[in-house]
Amino acid sequence: MAKDPVLLSRRSLLGGLGALGGIALATAACGSGSAAGAAGTGAGGASKTIGLSLNGVVDYTKYVAEGVAMGLDGGNYQIKVVQANFDGPTELRNIESLLSQGAAGVVINPNTIETTLNGVREAKSSDIPVGLALWAGPGPLDPYVSGVAHLDSVKGGTLVGDWLKANVKPGKVIVVQGVVGQGFSERIDEGLDASLKGSGFEVVVREQGMFDRNTAVGVVERGLQAHPDAKIVVSYAATMGDGIAAYLKQNNVTDVTHVTSDADEEMLTWLGTPFLRASRFYSAAETGLIAAKIVRTALEGGSPQFQNAVFQDIMTAENKDAILAQHPIRYPQFASKLAL
Repeated sequence: MAKDPVLLSRRSLLGGLGALGGIALATAACGSGSAAGAAGTGAGGASKTIGLSLNGVVDYTKYVAEGVAMGLDGGNYQIKVVQANFDGPTELRNIESLLSQGAAGVVINPNTIETTLNGVREAKSSDIPVGLALWAGPGPLDPYVSGVAHLDSVKGGTLVGDWLKANVKPGKVIVVQGVVGQGFSERIDEGLDASLKGSGFEVVVREQGMFDRNTAVGVVERGLQAHPDAKIVVSYAATMGDGIAAYLKQNNVTDVTHVTSDADEEMLTWLGTPFLRASRFYSAAETGLIAAKIVRTALEGGSPQFQNAVFQDIMTAENKDAILAQHPIRYPQFASKLAL
């Protein structure tokens, strides 16, 4: 990665709620001075605003925001956060609003490639650095962003498939995707399908869960009704996996192997129970931290590295503590001030 900025231990943030084109807005100032003077301390001079565009608000994206705050800590920056309710047109309006309000840099946790592309083109035309907090692979966004947190989701799908082959009897699989069009789910599909090819595992349901626990439960419920002999569920986000695990417990379904992706605090409580065996782990906070450091490096006169790998591995109850010691899922010291 590009050289890390210095991260100071003292933190003071100003939090609040406002409105931006009808979208909920949280503003926080990250610095090392007092609350009243935070915007004028750290790097010196007037503070710079960093826009943070989230695709929605769930625990995952809250952790992304905490990572961004961590990456900007100790500098003279303010954060403006907007979220799109997982809607493409809203995402574009959010990015445009951040730019029109004078954001010096932007971090994006993308919803769809199409709407993100239009937003980053506008930023590029104004020489505003952009860091992507989730990048699945080369594509049309690349010429317009300063750097990316690269999560190799083909590898992620392969990790899940390989784990299933090593630990589970072959059978029918229900797959709950996130949002198709983001590039994230499609690449997990690619790796999972390649890993399972010819192994006796068969994907019989593949539907979007829209990163919503209730929608995800609906996919699983319909899938099990249509395929009562399906014994494997793979969900592409912990926010959906939490709901699925709760559904399996509520219905006393203990003969289905469930594997999810990423992590949140609720997921960690399910891991190792009969309702969640494993997760393709990566840290949402780490993606935000990387993307913020990219933008910060560009604004502070450096040359950020474009592609910055995000750690991922299969997490189980057995290795959970060791992984979390190196890759925390969040930075809770920033949570209350981000007002998400």
